[in-house]
Amino acid sequence: MEFKDIKEVLTFAAFRPESDNPRFNWGQRFPKRKSVIVNISRGRCSWAYINRKGLVENTAESDGEFVEVAPQMADVWKANTEDGWIGISLNQRFIISLEHNLSRKKGWEEELRLSPKSILGTKYDRSKRYAIQHNAETSASLVMACDDSMVKSIEETMRGLNLRPARICIGLFAMMGHLLNRISEDTTMKSQDLVILGWLDGSLCLVRQKSGQWQDVRCRSGITPGDDVTITQMIRPFIERAEPSTRILIMEDRKQGTFSTSYLDQFQNMHVTDVTEEFHLWNILSKY
Repeated sequence: MEFKDIKEVLTFAAFRPESDNPRFNWGQRFPKRKSVIVNISRGRCSWAYINRKGLVENTAESDGEFVEVAPQMADVWKANTEDGWIGISLNQRFIISLEHNLSRKKGWEEELRLSPKSILGTKYDRSKRYAIQHNAETSASLVMACDDSMVKSIEETMRGLNLRPARICIGLFAMMGHLLNRISEDTTMKSQDLVILGWLDGSLCLVRQKSGQWQDVRCRSGITPGDDVTITQMIRPFIERAEPSTRILIMEDRKQGTFSTSYLDQFQNMHVTDVTEEFHLWNILSKY
């Protein structure tokens, strides 16, 4: 047995979850360890350095596709991690849809990872990877599907740069799931008529919730900067069906993001609440 192995047993490190084990949250996999999380958008990459206390220490971004940015930043990213593990948030080529009556049998999370067809049935597409957010009180589920080829391309690029993907997820889906869970735990808010809007660097998702039920979902990833027409077309049906009591909850990846500075007038005189927190995306991904 090597000294490293003995040390890990004595410090209990040997009993911690593996860094690439998706069943555990980020804090459990990287306790008191530096890490880097990279968000990959259409034509842009942004990243955050997470210190040993689990806090965002610094952020940066660069124009360009991941295959262009990663070779330039690989050494810097690796220097700010423990053993080169990098978290990845994909922000393009995905869709979030509303489905009903999907299987919730015990162990469905692992089943979705290993055999998604057994959970999705005829909705399964072998060219996609999936994640699911269930409504705890109804039969509704949000289903995220992203291109498997894109995930494999990211993994291949990282391996070629001696970087390790600790987790590859869809950042906007993680943000929406986090907010929906907060709403479900708030008795007063859960009973209200809500339009929940998530925005992450050109990707938009809207969920209409009434009395705890998800009634409609619209999602589009990789919207071209300045494409006001697409954004208006997505938002208009929610505004037209809104009642005087409808509340709009807006959540972005960062404070004073693109949506709040450019598109708030879409909601006219409706009751709008911006629930975005500082380093919103990075804090969610580094804690959950």
